[in-house]
Amino acid sequence: MLKPKALSEVLAQVTNGGIQSTVLLTRDGALLAYSGFEAKDAKIIAAMASSIFAAHQRVRQTPASTLPQNMVGSGDLNMILLDAEEGKMAIASVATQLVCMVAKTSVQLGMLKAKMDALSSYLQEPLRQVSQSNN
Repeated sequence: MLKPKALSEVLAQVTNGGIQSTVLLTRDGALLAYSGFEAKDAKIIAAMASSIFAAHQRVRQTPASTLPQNMVGSGDLNMILLDAEEGKMAIASVATQLVCMVAKTSVQLGMLKAKMDALSSYLQEPLRQVSQSNN
């Protein structure tokens, strides 16, 4: 069983140093736990992250013959890094869930990726066990 308070505490440990919010969500965009922004904003981030990840995954699963010549790779999508005008975002697949981090523009993408890698590694096994027990 997932304990939202414990998950929020884990997410809070990486929500520092320019990371403004960290969100754990289902692939459908349902909010499971968050740290940083208020619940309303966390729900919006969860919906955005889910939509972005699903859109990229659909493109990656398109038959290679119909993709543009400059399309990179195929297969499983593990992480998306976005660098936008007002901030940065990382979305990673962890077990059957997604984790999203929102950062200030001053945060280097390498640091954002490193924090996401560390959090994903930490959560992978517990979330995998929970997803297996729910099946």
